[in-house]
Amino acid sequence: MTMLVRFFWVTIFIMALQACSGITVSQDYDQAFDFSGLKTFSWKPNENNEYGLIDNDLVDKRIRSAIEVNLLAKAYQQIDSGQPDFFISYHMTVEQKVSTSNVSTGVSIGRSSRGSYGGIGVGIGTGGTVRTYDQGTLLIDVTGSSSGELIWRGISTQIVSEHSNPEKSTENVNATVEKMLQQFPPK
Repeated sequence: MTMLVRFFWVTIFIMALQACSGITVSQDYDQAFDFSGLKTFSWKPNENNEYGLIDNDLVDKRIRSAIEVNLLAKAYQQIDSGQPDFFISYHMTVEQKVSTSNVSTGVSIGRSSRGSYGGIGVGIGTGGTVRTYDQGTLLIDVTGSSSGELIWRGISTQIVSEHSNPEKSTENVNATVEKMLQQFPPK
């Protein structure tokens, strides 16, 4: 019984962790670039709306604020005039995805008059479940100011909801940007 109860709680814990860790991040960078010399940053000039969000100023402000807060916390200095060491920009896309599954699982634990029992079931069916969801991708780009070349890119993907309140949206943006910029500068 004890082993089965432990298994049950470990399974529940793992499922809860997976539900909380919906933010996937990665990075790519120029391995020959010396990131130790970077001290100041500025937003990349955006004359032709090359980056950012054009149709949602509220989310744009949240993303910009989160990026600035995280870079300032890393002791980078934001400058408005002069030549910074690097420029920062971001891109965001939302795509509708379709997910299908023919597998169903279940865990059961119980007690009978003869003692305890438990089981794990995995079933493969022919019907399947189809679901659509929106997947957001956020790219944060760091461009060298002297070369104009991309030197670092942070990438995040996650399921997004259009129906969250402003506080939840801000919380999600802050968590995403923080997790992405934990990788900058690369070590």
